[in-house]
Amino acid sequence: MEIYNMYRAELLVENIVIFFDAVHTVALHAHKINSDAALRSKLQELGSITQMQDPPLLRLEKESYQICLTFLQNLVVNRPLGSKESEVESYLVNLCQEILQSYIENAYSKQMSDSFLDKQLHWRIPLGSGRQRELAARAPLIVATLEAMCSLEDSSFVKNLPSFFPLLSRLISCEHGSNEVQIALSDMLSSSVGPVLLWSC
Repeated sequence: MEIYNMYRAELLVENIVIFFDAVHTVALHAHKINSDAALRSKLQELGSITQMQDPPLLRLEKESYQICLTFLQNLVVNRPLGSKESEVESYLVNLCQEILQSYIENAYSKQMSDSFLDKQLHWRIPLGSGRQRELAARAPLIVATLEAMCSLEDSSFVKNLPSFFPLLSRLISCEHGSNEVQIALSDMLSSSVGPVLLWSC
């Protein structure tokens, strides 16, 4: 981010995309490690030896995704020379979907009953304090993602709403570590999704 901010005015779209790809790779790698339940369990067993938080690379994952969002939003807003609007928009839409999907997977805490395996019935178990802290730590990124989705041009938002909507509906039913996500989601539904639904009636 320091390099980007220092030379931002001189950077071509291709340069920013290279930055994006590099940081996005870091975010994906951090997410992969944070999603590795066996690794997290082993690190917790080591406890005071590692003094590592759980999940281990949560801060790196969040900050990397936030930087990726910043790169793409600035490209959409500033439209530097050589930028292909539809391409940049596609990057942003895909990134928003990826971040929301990742959060939803973390937020859903499911347990399957052996006696109902054939019927595949599920019920939600209450979030533990560790999971609540993790989701609360992820909340600002989700709020920023929802805001990025709302910042899309109206025509673009309408075009992408069919792919956004399943994620938004699952987000409603998630348990959250804080109410930040619910407030941002409520704002989005009333300010962006609502008008589209009313217009189509």
